[in-house]
Amino acid sequence: MTISNTQNRHRGTQSDGRTFSQEHIEAAWGKAHQAMDNHPLIHKACKTFSKAFKEGTHVLDDYGHVIAKNYYGKKEKHGLEIDHVHPVERKETYMNGPHAIDEIENIRVLYWESNKRKGNNDVRIYELEYEHIILNKSA
Repeated sequence: MTISNTQNRHRGTQSDGRTFSQEHIEAAWGKAHQAMDNHPLIHKACKTFSKAFKEGTHVLDDYGHVIAKNYYGKKEKHGLEIDHVHPVERKETYMNGPHAIDEIENIRVLYWESNKRKGNNDVRIYELEYEHIILNKSA
């Protein structure tokens, strides 16, 4: 198995280092918004306690961090990046094939610090985390 060298790629970019298109950003944001709507307790609590959640300008990411749509690319409170659920570094093992690593099914919005920590994780820890997320989303 070959693992591609992506050392020069900046976190939050496509596998070839290009920035994500507005279409990708909107789609990833929509997925996060939909995921919240699919969890009635989280949906109700967030919409009850926060005007920003009611208006759809904020969501919870997969790790429970509040992120704001207009903070894309900002490294500050509520800042977010686009993250590959299955890491680019392991694209050869991606279930839809390495060519599909940047497709909407494999990206999500994530709090920028979580994305940084995730990138620093040991591969085995990350793979367990990935399986946990996939299993919880399919339940």
